[in-house]
Amino acid sequence: MQLARAGMSVLVLERGGWAARDETAWDTRAIHIDQQYRGHVPYEIRQNGSTSLVHPNHVVGGNSVFYGAASFRLRTEDFHRRSRLGPGPAEAAVVDWPFQYEELAPYYNDAERLLGVAGASGRDPCEPPRSTDYDQPPPPFASPAKLLAAAGEALGLRPFPMPLAIDFRGQRQHRCVQCLTCDSFPCRIAAKNDISVTILPEAIRHGAVVRDRVSATRILRSGSRVVGVEYRDLRTGQLETVACQVAVVSCGAISSSRLLLASGLDQTKPNGHLIGRYLMRHCNGIIGGFFPNPINPEGRFHKQVAFTDYYLGSANGGQPTGPWGMLQSLQVPPPEFYKTTPFPTNVLGPLTHTRNTYLICISEDLPQSSNRVTLHPTKRDRYGDPIAEVSYAHHAEDLARRKALYRVARRIMRRAGAWIRFYHHVDTFSHALGTCRAGTDPHHAVLDPNCQFFGLPNLFVVDASFMPTSGAVNPSLTIAANGLRVGEHIVRTWSRVAEVTGP
Repeated sequence: MQLARAGMSVLVLERGGWAARDETAWDTRAIHIDQQYRGHVPYEIRQNGSTSLVHPNHVVGGNSVFYGAASFRLRTEDFHRRSRLGPGPAEAAVVDWPFQYEELAPYYNDAERLLGVAGASGRDPCEPPRSTDYDQPPPPFASPAKLLAAAGEALGLRPFPMPLAIDFRGQRQHRCVQCLTCDSFPCRIAAKNDISVTILPEAIRHGAVVRDRVSATRILRSGSRVVGVEYRDLRTGQLETVACQVAVVSCGAISSSRLLLASGLDQTKPNGHLIGRYLMRHCNGIIGGFFPNPINPEGRFHKQVAFTDYYLGSANGGQPTGPWGMLQSLQVPPPEFYKTTPFPTNVLGPLTHTRNTYLICISEDLPQSSNRVTLHPTKRDRYGDPIAEVSYAHHAEDLARRKALYRVARRIMRRAGAWIRFYHHVDTFSHALGTCRAGTDPHHAVLDPNCQFFGLPNLFVVDASFMPTSGAVNPSLTIAANGLRVGEHIVRTWSRVAEVTGP
């Protein structure tokens, strides 16, 4: 968007098509069972002693179309992870960020405004400094959120409204109707302010062109510069190329590293061998509570309340040391959704969902070189291109932090009146980040502080790949804010970056 506003010629290559804003958008069968947006490029995951093949959704706007709209800023302390807590265990490569929170803060302001984030400043007990208020206030808590907030307050915690990129006032298109199909669904009425609703239309108004249903296969180079991108037209299967002065990669942490590896950038010295390494995805888990009576009789959206009292760890020195993370209420999915889950959830879920509510525990995971993305040695997608192979294992410290948050969440559920409390470890990569970490030294980072590829001055990577540590908040707002920061940098340094000559 920054480049289009500056009058530059911008072409966006998108692997999916535009999301349908019709009756299928809120249809569990269409989205989760029939997998309407299932893409053609899977990746293989090796974790917990097993191997699985994942087919992510492909759509214009990426995962933002399906995300739950949580829009948190990283904490000031997250940018100083190593200097604040030391290097961590030998297996990890904990580092400080190459820039500080203060540099990103104005772009957080801009991202919150562009995404229309609803929130309540000053309520988050470890909220970082901010100079502006949220674009809109949050709606009142629904019954499940009220219940959890009251239970937390009774335990001495300080619950607060989650900042959400949802149009609760109808300022842009349609007012949110606070339905139960938000998280993991496209919004039929475009009240969830995802990238395809907010940023891309603004860029198009300024001349950007979105070419959908195409898949980038290689970044083309000549010497130390990128000269174009090879892509496959998914309608025809044919390979095509487009020339460029600057290439900006933003495919997601797994797919971006796959593209760089497929382009042979792992041979770049001295940083190429780092591409794909230090993959993180947070150490998440869900605590569920089963209650004696239905707890959401009005059937309202209730992913609304969060707790950050233990974000930086236990105030009284309890174990484990260091940051623990945060708790967020989680939307209870429609009963049909449970058919996609394993036994016994697929049987019990539809019978009990009106009496359930959930808290998700989000804890930081350590950057480990062994957690990485590589090109699969044998498996290919339907067009013969290598798929990504993902190898991942949590460190013992990650698991200790999650276990500590589980204890807090169980206390909240117990105080709220849940008869039965159960938990589920989250093994998905919806928060994947860190595979092209940014830093100041090319021997230890893929990107410089402006997310410019060391050794290729006109190549940038601006998705969650750049993040050197994970923090313990949803990364979506940080991705947006950093994208604005890098976009402004490219505009400001265009003549040098693009090697423009003449008038």
